[in-house]
Amino acid sequence: MKHVKRFSTILVALVMMLALTSTAFAYTITLTQNADDKGEHTYEAYQLFTGDLAEIDGKKILSNVVWGANVDQSKLGDLADAINPLRDTTAADYKALTATSSAADFADAISKIKAANDSEDAQKIADAFGAVLKDAPKGTGTDKIEGLDAGYYLVKDKDDSLAGAEDAAYTRFILEVVSDVTATVKSEVPSVDKKIKDGEKKLSATSASIGDSIPYEVTSKVPDMTGYNKYFFVLNDTMDKGLTFNNDVAITIGSKTLTKDTDFTVETGKDGDKTTVKIVLKNFIQYKDNKGADITVTYSATLNEKADLTATGNANEVKLTYSNNPNHDYSGDSEKPDEPGSKEPTGETPEVQTKTFTTGIELIKVDAADNTKTLVGAKFKIEGKGVVVTLINKEVYKEDAKGTYYMLKDGTYTETKPTDDTKDKYDDDEKTYAKVTEVVKDTETEKVATEGYVDSNGHLTFTGLNAGTYTITEIKAPKGYNLLKDPITVEIEGTLDDKNKTCTWSATMNGEDISANADNLFEFKVENKEGSTLPSTGGIGTRIFYALGSILVIGAGIILISRKRAGK
Repeated sequence: MKHVKRFSTILVALVMMLALTSTAFAYTITLTQNADDKGEHTYEAYQLFTGDLAEIDGKKILSNVVWGANVDQSKLGDLADAINPLRDTTAADYKALTATSSAADFADAISKIKAANDSEDAQKIADAFGAVLKDAPKGTGTDKIEGLDAGYYLVKDKDDSLAGAEDAAYTRFILEVVSDVTATVKSEVPSVDKKIKDGEKKLSATSASIGDSIPYEVTSKVPDMTGYNKYFFVLNDTMDKGLTFNNDVAITIGSKTLTKDTDFTVETGKDGDKTTVKIVLKNFIQYKDNKGADITVTYSATLNEKADLTATGNANEVKLTYSNNPNHDYSGDSEKPDEPGSKEPTGETPEVQTKTFTTGIELIKVDAADNTKTLVGAKFKIEGKGVVVTLINKEVYKEDAKGTYYMLKDGTYTETKPTDDTKDKYDDDEKTYAKVTEVVKDTETEKVATEGYVDSNGHLTFTGLNAGTYTITEIKAPKGYNLLKDPITVEIEGTLDDKNKTCTWSATMNGEDISANADNLFEFKVENKEGSTLPSTGGIGTRIFYALGSILVIGAGIILISRKRAGK
């Protein structure tokens, strides 16, 4: 009975010792994410080597190394072929690894490569082991992987776990786990920024006139491409309909200026009413030795007649598509090898947006006595210094020798041909016009002058204006009305908020605030007074002249008779 109790006591002690041993050797990997990587990662730990753990002089050492649970030993020949080229073949103790080499042989050979952390050789070793894995991982986690035995582990992102993620990249690395370990994941995530160049300033928002060229600058850096066999670097730009791409892309990487078609391509397209621009850097992996070098891409767009005058502005956005999985063997699209294939893993940066704002004015020609009565036939000229102006009417007629319309002096158009009896009603009885949908615009660099008649509703719109001072002169009054003596002065101011990408406009007309407007189109009325009315034939004034004439005649007769009598 005593022996049974003694055996039971020993058994309990052994169980307790094993439990303590198990707890002592259950280690945790704590993973700290790269700050630039915003992806939600799921990591897996695959056991490559295990063995006996001992502590000598305060240092933990793994001895009697054997293969871990996740190494497919039927593929050791492939593993040997990948590791041997990384070794020093001139070393005295060099012996090529083979499919029959032991785990200890592989571990010893790899330790002598002395691959620094994050080096290309270290990544190649991780890639080699990544190709010979089997079975489920020994542990999985998002920021911690727990319950691991002592050994060496390949830690990697779960396959396809980052599909569609922004600002994220896959990673793979080998860790020695002989205690609890903390590791910072070195996933390389490139970034991209975009600004509008305004002299020495670089802005996210600006104001402009229609016809102005908006210069853009996109910046990035050459990422760490360690472990990649191919790397894609594709910029995708989208421009609102109010912006016309000028197809003037220029790129530098470090001090090197790239050549279009040879080093990069530019492809334009349409997405609804927006313009898309795709800039592809060819054979980008060639720049892997330039890690950290500046990448600068410049191009421009012209603000056109479709520009949005509202607070929405005219947006331009760019994002970067890039290779994000060093574990993948990239090949590229079959027809466009410098672009990723449809099923190849890539990442995207969030879109970076810039905005350009513009405004306009709309005058309404009215009767001075009744300003609800609009007038037609008025013609105006707008002038401004250092700005570009576009005139837009609701109906636009363009001078055309084959046109069928004639302009009348009241500013309207007719298809009725002038005759000798009616030609006085025409602005020009020989000039013809075609009705078109395009806008009429004048563009100059220093001083501009644009003329136009009010439309059939008495409205005239000058749109696509920047901040500045504009002079509007009436050069032809409505029929029966007096021409304005003095020009109209309109001052426009714009306050930009670069951080929030907004613009607040204000305007005055001859000093009067006209800032209250719809969709940033400043509206004001221009009054014309009727001309003076002269007396008509047979009127009272004429009768007075007749009466005075009669009196003078009678008076002359009286004088003549008096003189005759005096003579007798």
